[in-house]
Amino acid sequence: MKKIRTWQLCRTGTFGQDGAKITEKDLKDIVETFTPTRPISIGHDSAKGDNFPKFGDVLAIDGIYDDAKHKGEKVLVGMVMLHPELEKQFSDKDDGDGCYKGWSVTIPRRASDGKRYLHSLAICGATPPKIPGLEQLMVKSCYSDGDTVEVFDFSDAIDYQEEIPMTEEEKKKMSDLEAENKKLREDAEKASASKKDEENKKEKFSDSKEYADMQKKIEDLEASRKEAVVKVVCDKFADVPAGLKDNVQKVAGILASNTESFEFSDKDGNKSNKTALDLFSDLLSGLIAAPKKEDVTSRQFNADEFSDNGNNGDGGKETDLSKVAAKM
Repeated sequence: MKKIRTWQLCRTGTFGQDGAKITEKDLKDIVETFTPTRPISIGHDSAKGDNFPKFGDVLAIDGIYDDAKHKGEKVLVGMVMLHPELEKQFSDKDDGDGCYKGWSVTIPRRASDGKRYLHSLAICGATPPKIPGLEQLMVKSCYSDGDTVEVFDFSDAIDYQEEIPMTEEEKKKMSDLEAENKKLREDAEKASASKKDEENKKEKFSDSKEYADMQKKIEDLEASRKEAVVKVVCDKFADVPAGLKDNVQKVAGILASNTESFEFSDKDGNKSNKTALDLFSDLLSGLIAAPKKEDVTSRQFNADEFSDNGNNGDGGKETDLSKVAAKM
């Protein structure tokens, strides 16, 4: 009677006196590089010589799972078959209860690419394994065809189910799903790579001379626009007193920076959009237009009072034209 045992082969973490570290990438390397079958030896030393017998095989790698008893760690699980003589040292409910107890993997790195691979599995005796606490998860007893297969499950770390052969239709559906999942992963990776490329291009463009030149042109255009609209206002009110011209230009320059427009309605209900500079221009126009020059002149003096005979309404006193001009 042969039994296939499901064992935790190794897990991530730091182990031993030398602080050897196993990472999740190491476990993935072992899955990728695994070539069945890998030998089982008694102790590590016997695996170094080709004259020592093997005491079983690591048949397959089952996968990488979350380690239920070591939070945040991953565990590599595999299927092993022991030699009948070694089977006597292991029960179906324990990881060894005779002269040998526990096991340890040899996982060197390949010289070609530096990836770890499973060289062999050593059954431990007097020296405990470097990775403590590895467990036997399942034992499957293999009988002749037609006999019942008995399965013993002694851990809730991994939810195993007895394998049921798939029909051809199920196999096709599974293949289609795997192909679809692969395409979705590839599309997602391409989209992610494309997004990163775009972000890199934007970052590089913002640091480029072309970007700096474009920003300078935009600033020059804005300055030209602002200068033009200020000049229109200043030209429109060129006849304001000299003392006010500088102030008009300063206020117009400040208002020209704001291009936001507002909607207004006149007394007839006609609507128009005006900027702050437009309103300033309208305000100046209104102030200059009222009161009118002729109205001021008519209020300040009467033209009939200016006569050649000197009778000017001031008791014959001569009119001082410079004072009149000053009043105007």
